[in-house]
Amino acid sequence: MNDPVNGQTFETDTSYCKFGCETVLKQLDAFEAQIDGVIKSGDIEYVHKMRVASRRIRAALPLFRSCFPKKDFERWRREIKEVTRLLADARDLDVQIAFVEQYIENLKPATEKTGVNLLLKRQKDRRKSVQSFVVSGLEKLMATCVLRDVRKFCDQTRKQASATFDPQKVLEKAHWHISSRLDDFLAMEKYVYLENEILKHHEMRIYAKKLRYTMEHFAPLYPDKLTEEIENVKAFQDVLGEMHDCDVRIGYIPKFIEETKAKIQLKKNKTVDPAKIEQELLNFLTYTRQKRKENYSQFVHLWSEAQKKGFFDQLRKTTSVGLNLSEKKINKLLTNPDVTVAVISDVHANLQALEKVIQDAEGRGADVFLNAGDLTGFGPYPNEAIELLCEKNVLSILGNYDLEVIEGKAEEKGEKQIALKFARKELSKSCEDYLRSLPRELRFEVTGVKLLVTHGSPESIDEHIHRDTSVERLKTLSDTAKADVIIIGHSHEQLWRQANGVTFVNPGSVGRPGDGNPQAAYAILKFNPFKIEMIRLDYDVEAAADALRKKSLPESFGQMLLQGVSLERIIEEDAAREKREIGNCKELVDASGEFAKRHGQDEEHYSQVTKLALELFDGLVNVHNLGELERCWLECAAIMHDVGLSKGVSGHQKESARLILNDTQLPFSSRERRIVASVARYHRKGLPNQKHYNLKWLDRQTVKTIKILSSFLRVADSLDYTHQSNVKSLNFKVGSKRITAICTCETESTLEQQALNKKKDLFERTFGKKLVLVWKQQ
Repeated sequence: MNDPVNGQTFETDTSYCKFGCETVLKQLDAFEAQIDGVIKSGDIEYVHKMRVASRRIRAALPLFRSCFPKKDFERWRREIKEVTRLLADARDLDVQIAFVEQYIENLKPATEKTGVNLLLKRQKDRRKSVQSFVVSGLEKLMATCVLRDVRKFCDQTRKQASATFDPQKVLEKAHWHISSRLDDFLAMEKYVYLENEILKHHEMRIYAKKLRYTMEHFAPLYPDKLTEEIENVKAFQDVLGEMHDCDVRIGYIPKFIEETKAKIQLKKNKTVDPAKIEQELLNFLTYTRQKRKENYSQFVHLWSEAQKKGFFDQLRKTTSVGLNLSEKKINKLLTNPDVTVAVISDVHANLQALEKVIQDAEGRGADVFLNAGDLTGFGPYPNEAIELLCEKNVLSILGNYDLEVIEGKAEEKGEKQIALKFARKELSKSCEDYLRSLPRELRFEVTGVKLLVTHGSPESIDEHIHRDTSVERLKTLSDTAKADVIIIGHSHEQLWRQANGVTFVNPGSVGRPGDGNPQAAYAILKFNPFKIEMIRLDYDVEAAADALRKKSLPESFGQMLLQGVSLERIIEEDAAREKREIGNCKELVDASGEFAKRHGQDEEHYSQVTKLALELFDGLVNVHNLGELERCWLECAAIMHDVGLSKGVSGHQKESARLILNDTQLPFSSRERRIVASVARYHRKGLPNQKHYNLKWLDRQTVKTIKILSSFLRVADSLDYTHQSNVKSLNFKVGSKRITAICTCETESTLEQQALNKKKDLFERTFGKKLVLVWKQQ
């Protein structure tokens, strides 16, 4: 089924996407029903109901991610998340206010209440202030038309879906999602009996909430609607929420005491006794701590009872009906002589490539997916890739890198160590457990053809089988494998060879091709008659490289994907380029000029900006103390600083950086590429910030160099604001508090002066001196 607006194809997921869109529409209805009540602020329950509805929408969207248009999904989720945050702030204050009011109400009539009344007033004032943000946030959300767009898409999908609905296809995925959320919750078990693990208890509350919402979304599929299971999980969520509310109070009451005492002293109000107020608030703090203890005891009791009754095991068993149906379905498909099998391997957490491969294979009628291992490693999305493989019921085995990630025994160095640490840190508990459950090999028989799926070779998970592997070695392996077709991975190269009547098939790498072709690779097997089709696909490799950068991973990882070669080769090339003679700057400059021309840039403007930037560098060499190599980087960045204009004016500085990073013809090392792209990025608008993805991987000295070079480029670009090459030369006088730039020109330019005043900020911050421009006409 095709969506005429977004060109999205659902194929075998029609039932799942129909169910998902109906789920989201229900939550949209619940959300929109509260809008007027929240804006009028007549009843706090409107805020509570809207917050819950917004959270349920946010919880539902990722469950059905594959059903939504990729370009809109993140925007929808981001906009709704912002409103959820505002609603949470309002609701949390409502809860705190109600708690203080109840405390005051239960105090003895004669008890002094000045301190807690001050606290109550503070909270009510804050709540009033937050209300205006909630209203403006809602108005902004409605102005973006996100709710309308989500509704429109869901309505279209529901209408276009076939009338027949197959609940099994949804149950297959429901089990994975519920089980995954349950694993995350249960992974926190060791903190249950540790009363002071406040942050972990808060984290556990979030996991309980996600588990509950996931169960609620899929509940209509089950005979009893998971009623009892949802109630039990909600009990955990509620008591953990009460504990968290107490923890928040315990955190801010001491601060409020100090602030209140300081205000009393400042006002010199002798009618108010600060010691008395402090004691009142300390009493309230003691009361809150006691409530926290009571809630914690209730939480431990709930956990003990759930364990005693086998609740968690039963929950997994109840929701595994979809998994059991899926296994039966796959086994039945494999008995069909006309079955089409898609064979993949070495996904390496590259979600963009995996999505493209699955979509293409489903379009070709793939009934079953076999995966020869290495789901993780080097890619930015290990959890999302594993989740997608599970949702699609892909039959996977363990790869050597998967093994290294879950065992943590490999001793890698440099970039490989970074990749391993990232994968271990990023991998969720549920996905880690899934990897641990995978076998080392799979065996099937299709119409009398015996299939073996292994990662390296039938004898070793680490063995590489290449095109030049000897026939003798293949014969040895075929003798021990006892299979007609041996599916392998690991080498990241497509391969189809025969020995002893046995066929060896390597589908190539989905996410890390190593043969110089960046396209994603996979294979299709058919058995009536036996046929192998090797497939290569274009995918958004630049988006995959950008995702790596945004995860603060080295630029070499992105270049590996963009060039379709091994990381070892990128590292070798980088080492050679870093050792180049500085005289080779001409090669870099010439390549930068060709790059600028390919993107149709104004040669007169970038030549003028480059000239002025280098005059700044040369004239202030005693101030910045950089060398010829840094001068070369500045020259290249100045030549290419405006290439982003080829994609549009808005945000073109960021697009310039992205184009430089993703162009494989530019002869920079990975580190140089980041530096030059970053200098080009900061030629206008925002200043360098260590939080920016392009700077995160770089050391402090390199970031300092980027700031210096960017400051020169900003000044140079401002001095050719009119693109008239008005400035003929620059000379400098360096003082203790200012740097004077003497600008020889044809005529004094007000526009260039104004542009300089806006863009000299980085220069002045970097050097700690004022930049003063003096015009000198020829």
